[in-house]
Amino acid sequence: MKSKLYPFFVGLVFVLLTYGTYQGLVKAPTEETMGEAQRIFYYHVPAAIAAYTLFFLNFVSSIIYLWKRSVAADSFALATAEVGVVFATATLALGMIWARYAWGHWWAWDMRLTTFLILWLLYLSYLILRRSAEAGSGSVLAAALAIVVFLDVPFNYMANRWFVGNHPQPVTLEAPEMKIALMANMIAFMAFAALIVWFRYELERALRTIAAIYADRAARGMLAMALPAMFLFQIQPRHNPTNYVYAAYIVAWVIYIGYLLLLTRKVARLKREEEELRRSS
Repeated sequence: MKSKLYPFFVGLVFVLLTYGTYQGLVKAPTEETMGEAQRIFYYHVPAAIAAYTLFFLNFVSSIIYLWKRSVAADSFALATAEVGVVFATATLALGMIWARYAWGHWWAWDMRLTTFLILWLLYLSYLILRRSAEAGSGSVLAAALAIVVFLDVPFNYMANRWFVGNHPQPVTLEAPEMKIALMANMIAFMAFAALIVWFRYELERALRTIAAIYADRAARGMLAMALPAMFLFQIQPRHNPTNYVYAAYIVAWVIYIGYLLLLTRKVARLKREEEELRRSS
């Protein structure tokens, strides 16, 4: 990253995430009904809100791109969708761990859960479309798809208010320490999402510059990305809720760090390509 503010922002996000995790695991009191397992809430909800926010930004960027054909808006739309899928993946994973403890099984075809799964699949389709469509048409088709897909976001947000199912109704936190823990993690994860989007946006701009150089030489590069697969643990149901909390937090960070490692590999490959182009020019 060229900006001098980036290292400062990285440090700030690290402090916010550390503080939020401390609040969720240590300072927040144990909830009476769910017990220790309720602490998953402090990671699950912020991840979901971050995903919603990123999908909204993708929606706005897609409209701007269709209106003005702005390359910057198209790059930002891709960055927000990709990072949004990462946070949505964490949301699903944390929810499944919590469901295993609360309901005794990993999944229920509840309206809130089902529409979020559909939302995740739709944005995966958006990313696949961008990679597979012909040059020049992929951005337009993806932008049009993004505008339609976003309709599922408000529906999913309201689903547990409109329909009765396994997923609980909106929760009101009574204890001040719980509110602090939630707010601390909300701020931390929104800042974390902004940091990754910033990084991914700058990377996309650099990748497009390299792609333009290759296009001038009648050569094109192929990019690929895969999300890590997890859930290889088995723990006894309901006996030790702390195990579920630790499993949820660990799985969330496996997803986030796995994605950051993929971006790091892209950066390393980009630097090699830049050096090769400079030597050959």
